[in-house]
Amino acid sequence: MLTQTCTHTYITTHAHTHMRSGFTSVAACLLTREVWNSCFMACFMVIIPRYISGSVAGSYDNEGIAIFALLFTYFLWLKSVKTGSVFWSVAASLSYFYMVSAWGGYVFIINLVPLHVFVLLLMGRFSTCIYVAYSTFYLLGLIMSMQVPFVGFQPIRTSEHMAAAVQV
Repeated sequence: MLTQTCTHTYITTHAHTHMRSGFTSVAACLLTREVWNSCFMACFMVIIPRYISGSVAGSYDNEGIAIFALLFTYFLWLKSVKTGSVFWSVAASLSYFYMVSAWGGYVFIINLVPLHVFVLLLMGRFSTCIYVAYSTFYLLGLIMSMQVPFVGFQPIRTSEHMAAAVQV
């Protein structure tokens, strides 16, 4: 009985934080491999002191989950832009929904993605792949984010979400 209690306590307090930081390193590796074909950024995620203290040191912090969701959403976004697939856009939207439900800094994603699309538009690299990816991501992400109670109708009422709405 004591062994079960100790094992359960260890798993609930330590193992999930290690898994969370491991998932973040995998997401960082996927993101950098999508951009540069290298896993160099994952090495930095392992040694960043602020991330280590918030995700590995045993204390629960929203940033531990949010950094994983942020990196994974960007990875799926880049994958959807490169392929033009609705599947990857829906996956990016689901990851964005996870980010919204985990952390209040979700506004960073919904403003950086349209900025990426705008820069691609200025560079003359806009295509149907980007149109499909952004339209699907924005509409599904908007609808799903409004289902989170602390967000509600903020995406259509506040000015901090307007960069994304202008591009649709």
